[in-house]
Amino acid sequence: MEPHIAFAPGAEDNPLAIWASDRIESTVLRAEAARRDFFALRAAVALVAPDKRLQVTLRFDHGYLTVHDGVIGVPDMTLCADEAALHGVAALPLTRLGRIPDLRRNAWRSLSLELLSGDLRIYGLFAHPRLLLRLLRVLGEA
Repeated sequence: MEPHIAFAPGAEDNPLAIWASDRIESTVLRAEAARRDFFALRAAVALVAPDKRLQVTLRFDHGYLTVHDGVIGVPDMTLCADEAALHGVAALPLTRLGRIPDLRRNAWRSLSLELLSGDLRIYGLFAHPRLLLRLLRVLGEA
């Protein structure tokens, strides 16, 4: 079964939606492990960039992704940060073994500082930690 990514009406004009869908598509097509995570996801994730006034909802449903313009419904997880910080979250390094966050890298230190300062807010982090890990895997570089 092939992954299916579609835009809801109006989302194709949102730069954050285009970036997220392109990044997920390229990662899922290149890495088998990211593909498995993509097919395991069933959740709604909102990405909010207040600096650019952009909002996107990613609705995952076991191999299907619908990208919506704006926040639709009550998402399971919301990442709220400047657009550059959202790009930084997607580029966080993962270990090869187990594909978990590589805490030895400087990128994680800067992410921790953004979380502590309030520049990056992740709503639903403690309720859905596995969702965040799978999201990082499908957004990350293969």
